[in-house]
Amino acid sequence: MNPDTFQSLQDWLRGRHYDVELDGQKLVLKRGTKEMAKVTPPDRYQVSAVDMTFDEWVEFNKCLRNIRHYLVAQGQAGK
Repeated sequence: MNPDTFQSLQDWLRGRHYDVELDGQKLVLKRGTKEMAKVTPPDRYQVSAVDMTFDEWVEFNKCLRNIRHYLVAQGQAGK
């Protein structure tokens, strides 16, 4: 998926039991109430939780990839 709006990104993430919030310039990826990562455009990723199963890690990476696609679509990250 290549989300081109913040709403489509949120919808996609919520379908995977994640959420994203704006905190100034940063995008904060959450699972429930737990902060998982902060993404600061253009290319800074700060991962907060790394204790995951392999399947959880794969899903987490899909979330980060789609956040990056969103940032590219908004012109906030290099291609």
